[in-house]
Amino acid sequence: MYRTHTNSVSTVKLFAAVISAVLVAACTTPPPPKPAMVPLGQIGEFGYSARDLGPDRIEVTYTGPDIRVSSSKGSDDPRVKADQAKIHDLALWRAAQIADERGYAAMRIENETRDTDVEVTRQYVQRIAPYRPYWGPHWGHPYYWRGPGWFYDDPFYYDSVRRAHAQSVITLKVQLLEKYDPNDETQLSVNDTLARLRSERAGAVY
Repeated sequence: MYRTHTNSVSTVKLFAAVISAVLVAACTTPPPPKPAMVPLGQIGEFGYSARDLGPDRIEVTYTGPDIRVSSSKGSDDPRVKADQAKIHDLALWRAAQIADERGYAAMRIENETRDTDVEVTRQYVQRIAPYRPYWGPHWGHPYYWRGPGWFYDDPFYYDSVRRAHAQSVITLKVQLLEKYDPNDETQLSVNDTLARLRSERAGAVY
């Protein structure tokens, strides 16, 4: 009987360990990346949107996702700069798509605005408590366990951590042109812009 009980306990412990490992793996596995060149809100909090400002003028906005940044650098974080360059290209790509769909050969960026919202929060993270001895059923034989800090209700078992997130938005006001003049440096060829951005940003994901 005693041997059967021991085997049952071991089986339960093994099952519990397997379940814990599966849960930890599920929590730590990042979600698969999603394509970035999509309408706003289609598959996430990011994407492009557009509206007409006139018969030959459009406004294209790309809203980037919420990204982790340094709490001390904020909008100066290199990750913000890289994301701004990325969403600028995606907004320009969408503008070129619209121009091409409407039969225009060129476009001119009349105005560009960039806005980055940085949110800094303070969180309290529980420290990993050290192993502590306690006395088992046979006095004189110590056992060791890792106890959580909250077990002792001790504020020193918590660390204050500053976390920052940033979200960038870029808006382009674009004039659509029927003909492309290569001598006009303010103009962008629709075909060349599409070809370049398809090559550089076709695999963009978030």
